[in-house]
Amino acid sequence: MLDHIMKAAQTFENTHGTSPDIVYINPSHYECLYKHNPELFSQNQHIHLGFRLVIMPGCTLIHPKAAMLPAAQHFSQVA
Repeated sequence: MLDHIMKAAQTFENTHGTSPDIVYINPSHYECLYKHNPELFSQNQHIHLGFRLVIMPGCTLIHPKAAMLPAAQHFSQVA
């Protein structure tokens, strides 16, 4: 599963010229990732993927999908 997640991140980077900051996965992806890569979830984690994982409902996401979240925007109120 980790290879699919990394492939989604690489495809995003090749397409957009920048690394994603988030990869969406479903609960099945998470379960498989946890089972086969428990070191990613240990207290003494020294492995950084370079992006956050967000778990979405399985019915809305079949394959891992990489994305870039928009930068926080500061809006001023006009009185």
